Amino acid sequence: MLLSIFVFIGWIIQILICFYFVRFISNIIIRCILTLVPCIILTYVVAYDHPPLQMTSMLFVTYCWLASIRLIHLIVLTPDQCPTLSDYILKFLWMFFPIVRCPPDQHQKWPILYDLVCAGIKIIVNHWIYKWLLICEGSDSCFRRIMFYILILTYSFLLDIQCAILRTITHDKYMLKPMNNFPIMSRSLHEFWGRRYNQLVGTIFRESLFQPIRQHLSSTKIAPLLVFFTSGLLHTHLAIVALKDYQTIIPALVFFVLHGMACTIEAHVPFQLPVLLSWLLTQLFLLVTASLQIGPFIRIGPKFYSLNPPPLFEQQWIPKLPVPNFCPK
Repeated sequence: MLLSIFVFIGWIIQILICFYFVRFISNIIIRCILTLVPCIILTYVVAYDHPPLQMTSMLFVTYCWLASIRLIHLIVLTPDQCPTLSDYILKFLWMFFPIVRCPPDQHQKWPILYDLVCAGIKIIVNHWIYKWLLICEGSDSCFRRIMFYILILTYSFLLDIQCAILRTITHDKYMLKPMNNFPIMSRSLHEFWGRRYNQLVGTIFRESLFQPIRQHLSSTKIAPLLVFFTSGLLHTHLAIVALKDYQTIIPALVFFVLHGMACTIEAHVPFQLPVLLSWLLTQLFLLVTASLQIGPFIRIGPKFYSLNPPPLFEQQWIPKLPVPNFCPK
């Protein structure tokens, strides 16, 4: 606990030192070293200080990566983007409080009741899938991948509740950026990664990696590949932190490099497939390649899930769906 406090203070000091001193250094290599090295050390300490098989460990390490990416963007790549301390600090606070303005037609298209209904459905389904995973041994079957995918998507029920509260307080002026936007409806990998799945991390990657890299490089193909490769490194590190499984390094990197190449090819294909066919091919590609990334988490079995119950799981007032008495193979 004491070490965690010192690490948190260390991140604050690093962020302030970068703003007041490092960003004014003219040599980009020195700026990069002074920005990146402390971030690597702090991230390593965070990963070392938290126990394995814990979702909280993965969450803290993710925030360390995102803070590092923000610093590289604002200090190394575009040091003049945030001239004031308030603008600079808000870039980091947005990672924890992703508040955005509501679209003008938000109330008509998606009333506040919609957020609450979504949260209710998600929490019931999330707890149901979780209890099902608790009684089943790990496997790498397609059905198991789908169960894990649903579990991940429905974890955002707390964000839906918070969004409804924020919209109510601000009279539909502000909302929380949705975690996901119906990724099952994606008709291309570019649509899945860019506009539908994990929009919080996607926004940070787009603002702090993709756009700055495109400004510095003339090639439009390198930027998305670098973004996907960085995402692969992040997810590889998360798997190592959570599972201590170093065999995940190559498959996770292959997954994201493969998806990066596929997105690049999609963007340059001179023809367009029928809507239904493009949707089907996208979902099949995601399902077939998913094992490269989530394989370690679905093969590990009940032990991992028993240590990571979802929020509100013990609350008796939440309706419980009956768990099937069989395990998908």
